[in-house]
Amino acid sequence: MKIYLFRFLIIAQFITSLFSTKVTLAQNNISADSRDSRVVEDLLKRMTTRDKIAQLFIVSFSSDTSDRSTIEAIEMVKTERVGGVILMNSTLTPAVKMINYLQSLSKIPLLVTIDGEWGAAMRFDSIVSFPRQMQLGALPSDSLVYRMGVAIGTQARRVGVDVNFAPTVDINNNPRNPVINTRSFGQDAQIVANYGVAYMRGMKDAGVMGSAKHFPGHGDTEVDSHNALPLLTFPRARIDSLELHPFRVLIEAGVDMVMAGHLQIPSLDSSGRPSSISKSIISDLLRRDLEYNGIIITDALNMKGVANYMAPELLPLEAFKAGCDIILMPEKASIALDIFERAVNSGEISMHSLNMRCKKILTAKMKLGILQGRDPISFENLHEDLNNPQYSSLISAISEQSLTLLRNEDGALPIKRLKDLHIGYLSMGGEKNGKELAEYLSLYTEIDTTILRGDYSNDKLIRALNGISNKDHIIIALHNTDSRPQRDFNLDHRKLKIITDFSLNKRVTFIYFGNPLAIPFIKNSNNFKSLIVAFSNTLHNNIAAAHLIFGATGSVGKLPVPAGEYPMGYGIKLEGGKRISYGVPLDLKIDSRLLNSSLDTIVMRDLRERRFNGAQLLVLYKGSVLVNSSYGNLRVDSEVNLNRISALISILPSITHLEAIGKISLEDFAGSIIKLHKSSPYNRVLISDLLMHRYSSDNKYPEFPQYTYENLEILKKIVVEKTKLKFEDFIKKELYDRAGMNHSSVRREGVFSNANDIAKFISIVKRGGEYSGEYVIESKSASVIEIFAHYHSSTLNGGIVWSDKSRELTLIFLNNGDESQLNTQNALKTGDMLRHCLIDIFKIDN
Repeated sequence: MKIYLFRFLIIAQFITSLFSTKVTLAQNNISADSRDSRVVEDLLKRMTTRDKIAQLFIVSFSSDTSDRSTIEAIEMVKTERVGGVILMNSTLTPAVKMINYLQSLSKIPLLVTIDGEWGAAMRFDSIVSFPRQMQLGALPSDSLVYRMGVAIGTQARRVGVDVNFAPTVDINNNPRNPVINTRSFGQDAQIVANYGVAYMRGMKDAGVMGSAKHFPGHGDTEVDSHNALPLLTFPRARIDSLELHPFRVLIEAGVDMVMAGHLQIPSLDSSGRPSSISKSIISDLLRRDLEYNGIIITDALNMKGVANYMAPELLPLEAFKAGCDIILMPEKASIALDIFERAVNSGEISMHSLNMRCKKILTAKMKLGILQGRDPISFENLHEDLNNPQYSSLISAISEQSLTLLRNEDGALPIKRLKDLHIGYLSMGGEKNGKELAEYLSLYTEIDTTILRGDYSNDKLIRALNGISNKDHIIIALHNTDSRPQRDFNLDHRKLKIITDFSLNKRVTFIYFGNPLAIPFIKNSNNFKSLIVAFSNTLHNNIAAAHLIFGATGSVGKLPVPAGEYPMGYGIKLEGGKRISYGVPLDLKIDSRLLNSSLDTIVMRDLRERRFNGAQLLVLYKGSVLVNSSYGNLRVDSEVNLNRISALISILPSITHLEAIGKISLEDFAGSIIKLHKSSPYNRVLISDLLMHRYSSDNKYPEFPQYTYENLEILKKIVVEKTKLKFEDFIKKELYDRAGMNHSSVRREGVFSNANDIAKFISIVKRGGEYSGEYVIESKSASVIEIFAHYHSSTLNGGIVWSDKSRELTLIFLNNGDESQLNTQNALKTGDMLRHCLIDIFKIDN
């Protein structure tokens, strides 16, 4: 009964505090070391022995107010005045409220920590998650690792976190390791060291302390220290030259904290004690030999690797004796404090030693700018701040630079000539991201898609493969993988045999969304023409795979670990930039949220005013599609009647093609090429005048007197006369099929396309006619199209295709408004407003 009453009172007090959180002193960073020291010394003098010990303790909590650890953490902060807390998996808003509440209870501001190796998303929900360190190890340099460190540090500070227990600098030199695995940068000790420094420095520059772990090295074990104590039997010389190398480098780089792992290493301590409570390993090796003067923290003391060694309430004192400064997640914390206090009072632990350790923690809080108080975490724009679009751009850049190409026989990638090329795509276990990959692949060309979800049979797999066996190029993606070797990476070897047998003598690209350590277990993988390691089944990795397959981005990734016949560091390099990509570039200088919202506001207003029932909007910048949106009853892949823009992707490229190959001249009279009635005024009209609307035989559109569809019909007849093909067949064969413009066609009602296809065409023109290794249109033709494009760039219903060549910026806006029903005073209004909006955002002089 008493415990339930106690819980009720604690929870009631927490809920009350949500509406009246105590505001402490404003955060005040002090630069003068002497002043910092005086503040710390003055505070230390006022603290009791028990307060000083408690400052060394970090206890766990979550957003769940009914959870036992949270209830105990509230009590430990309130009554025992512990120095810090560590957040376990939680819901964002309640977790932030709990952090504010705990800080309001604490006399000395708490050190708030997380174990967030891939960002705050490892502990908070609703936050963008960054890649695991193994994928980072595939990057060609550490520059993006540093930027990720800054981003993760910025996220952490936004939710009131001071310390992130990262990076992991264990070397991944045992493929059967059950706990380090993808948490490591890889097998190369120097890369582990360099990338660890970059990660740590990024967080530090964002105001968050990092922690190098798990000293002296947890990489070459086959036991998880959460469950038992791993035994490392290697000689001191091997550990000194390999496992300790990253720690040395990070210590020299100024890492603020080192986390001691729970490991049994006879060559370093013959007593059998876990390393986290070993004086030989902590004080002698880390402090004395490596000359580390920063903070040493234990790994969680509730882990069985150390908890099974002795009574849990004794471990904090033993860790302190070994040389550790911070005790992480002790069990029976109040009892442990009693034991610790008795040891100090009896002289077993000197007051000087306790003061030095406590001072180190207080100094760290001063360094972080929190010792003299901190403001409560603000909830204003919290979700938006934590999910800044720049983070997504950074993750995209990491994905694109880390995906690793292991095979590429006969130049299978990137897929080049799309004309008459039929592509099939099969997702195995694609309930997550199988459809999304199909959508991105389909942005480039038509894809025959099959997605196998759930527990599908071998027969169903065989039927799916038979359905695409006649395709010229087949993409097979294995989505439902597992990174853990103990679970055999979730590989179904019978299904793998089916697809490798199928792939023999076929042009198959295989994408493995999983741990590269699994590659040796995929027998006969040499049957695949191309093989991509994509590390994990995230949306960003799926998009990057589509980009790589079609040459929008290149391949620069390298294996962070050996993978069977492929050595560490191996990766086939490919040049990118062959086609347009989809996403916001990392170094875009504008706020993509502002871009989207500003453009959306204009389109939605006109949609509400019923100027059209549906629309498409696309912004292309330096080869990347920043915006690809649809509104109303149109989808991004819907085909729209282009009306007055139709000539841009039909007649104009056809006519310029004929001129480029010498069949006509733009200075020819129309009547010199096609048979016209002798009284027709078109007999003496130049082709160039028709392209520029310099001639009109009627005045149907008084606001635009020079434009007439009759001119376009004359130009079509010229194309038909010179090619001896139907116009719709000619443009499909010569342009649409070759460019992958599968949603473009010439029909009786007009020319139909969508914004994405037009973006491909514009990109081809800007590239001088070349697209993914072939000239879709002649370079001379591309130059002429750029001259005449302006005359075919807007419609009466507000549609527009506009480009700023110097900034490589293009706006495409299409809609299904009826030109005949529109007031000409509103002609071009929507498109023109969108153009001016874009000019303003990109600061273009017009």
